[in-house]
Order: sequence, then structure tokens, then C-alpha cells
Amino acid sequence: MTDALKVSHNDQDWNPKYFGIVCGLFCALYMISNPINSKMIDVWGFALPGGILVFPLCCIVTDLMTEIYGFNRTRQAIWTVLACTVLQAFIFTLVIYLPPAGFWQNQQAFETIFSTSWRIATAGCLAWMVGEFSNSYIMAKMKIFQNAKNMSGRFIGSTLVGQFFDTGVFFLIAFAGTMPVMDLIKMMLIAWTAKVLYEVVALPLSVNVTKWLKHREGIEHFDDQKLSII
Repeated sequence: MTDALKVSHNDQDWNPKYFGIVCGLFCALYMISNPINSKMIDVWGFALPGGILVFPLCCIVTDLMTEIYGFNRTRQAIWTVLACTVLQAFIFTLVIYLPPAGFWQNQQAFETIFSTSWRIATAGCLAWMVGEFSNSYIMAKMKIFQNAKNMSGRFIGSTLVGQFFDTGVFFLIAFAGTMPVMDLIKMMLIAWTAKVLYEVVALPLSVNVTKWLKHREGIEHFDDQKLSII
């Protein structure tokens, strides 16, 4: 693959053409997943948050960005999503506390859907950071180790680790002490397995889209530079 592409070992070697578009999609997917998490859905007898339909796509896009644009640029997208999440929570809270119009009878329903506890919000932000940064870092290092071969293996391997940390941190912070320990562990394992299976099912599409976009950029980027989360 690298024979047809210009090889880069440093961010300064090239200027991406489509990173802004991918970053925008990344933010949009996560903003969509947040409010729909308030609904629990039944998936073959298992209760899962509605965001399970969208959130794994964020992880796939993280893999795509790291594979094409590298860890440091992906880091920018992760911090952007975190800032958007905080802003979203602030705006939702502000609108909830603003007095409703006299004729509007849906205040309680609005609060139920869009309000969230600080515990859940903190769990989500910390889980997001730990999961996404670990996913991206492992992806970047695996690419160097594999010399850009076996992209599918990188996608699955980084997701296994990233989603393990994401799921574990979220459930431990959000629900520890609110349910029996075995039930908590069961929910964690089910959610982690569902996210990984989602990645596996979507793998043919995600790999082919990544290859297509990589050739549009014309770059095979390796993170041989200093990596930092800041």
C-alpha cells in the first residue's frame, strides 16, 4: 500500500485535505449519541442505552483518523468532542432551568430526556478520554509495528483495549454502589462485547472507507514523532 502513497513520519510533512470534515462527523456522532443514551432499548433480551447504536461509530472514526492522520491530530478531535460535550451539558441545563412558556406542557418530559446527573456526566467524560486516547495510541503504535500491514487487526485490537477501558471506567463511576456487583460486571461485559462485535460487523466497511480516504489524501502516515495528549 505504501508504494502508491507518499510516506510521512511527522505531522509537519503534510497538510490534510479532509481532516476538518472527518472531525466534524466525529463530533456530530458523539453529540447524537449523548441524548439518545437516556432511552434504554431491548437488544435480544439485554437492556442497553440507545447510544449503543451510534457510539461504536465514534470508535471506528477514531481508528480511521489515527490510521490516516496520526495520533496528534486525532487528539485534537478528541479534545474538541470533549469541549462540545461540556458545552452541550451547559446549554441543556440552562434551557431546563429557563421558565417554560405558559402554553407549553412538556417541561417534565424535557427534563427527563435532557437532564443528567453530574455523576453520569463525569463518568461519560472520563470514560471517553481514557477509551479514545488508549484506542488511538494503541492504533498508532500497532501501525508502526506492523509497517502499515493488517489494518483490520489494528482496528480490532485497538477497539478491544479502548472499549474495555471506556466501558469499565463509565460503569464503575456511574453505577458502582447502585446495584449488586455481579449485575454491574454483567452489564459491563455485555456493553463491551456489543461494542466490539459492532466493530467486527462494520469492519469491511470501515477498512474500505479508510483505504479510500487514505488514497484521497495520498499519504501513508507513521507516528514516528513525539506523541502527546495535550
